[in-house]
Amino acid sequence: MKFGRSNLITGSVVIIIATLGAFALGATLDPNFQEGFYKQSHNRLLMRAGHTHGMLFAYFNLIVALLVNKLALGDKGKKWLSILAIGAFLTPLGVFTRGLLGGTEALMPVVAIGAICYLGCAGLILKGALGLKTE
Repeated sequence: MKFGRSNLITGSVVIIIATLGAFALGATLDPNFQEGFYKQSHNRLLMRAGHTHGMLFAYFNLIVALLVNKLALGDKGKKWLSILAIGAFLTPLGVFTRGLLGGTEALMPVVAIGAICYLGCAGLILKGALGLKTE
């Protein structure tokens, strides 16, 4: 497997980290019910969204790892697909970090760069899929 190894490793590591984060979020859930209903702060909402997106992007990286060598892309395109898939992790990392830092808007460019990486991945996958020969 020439391309995709880093995506398998990164995706697996992020699944582990996001799962540990889920345990931490779950362990601190009870205070959100003090008033008899679920009440969530903006910071906790951002951390939860970062955790959720991190899991999805981790599985996306696993999918990219399995697809990258099957797509009709040159070595340069496959390399960029792999790099952009890992770069897409900037979105959940930025969202989670915003929650840790009190909801600061300063990290919005980080989130946007990750989203652009994710969009670039989708474009490269589409290009590689359209280039496949049908039997």
